[in-house]
Amino acid sequence: MIKTTYEITIIDNDVTLLLHNKKNGGLYTYHKEQNRISFNDANGNKIYNYPQTISVNYKEFELIKKGEIINFKDEKIMAYLSTKEVQELAEKTFYEEGQTRIYDFSNQMFTIQFSGE
Repeated sequence: MIKTTYEITIIDNDVTLLLHNKKNGGLYTYHKEQNRISFNDANGNKIYNYPQTISVNYKEFELIKKGEIINFKDEKIMAYLSTKEVQELAEKTFYEEGQTRIYDFSNQMFTIQFSGE
């Protein structure tokens, strides 16, 4: 399914769920088979529930243990947190104030009915 509702683009298939909030740029990706979640908030922070290695200006940064955080010069962060913590952050910051909450991140389920389904 590919659909946009309440200014949120949804891509949902057997392997991946992707939610993109057009109002603030938030992006939530859930890889179902591996139970991997990545969340980019409206401020450009990147949060994962799995280890990550990135390269910035030819320097490698690793997130190996849960709770590790990398602070960048532009005040953005990248963090490796527990699944529950990533879900809670998404629940608190994915939506703009007053925006319809179409997905419950903690329970991994849609909160609205889609027409024709």
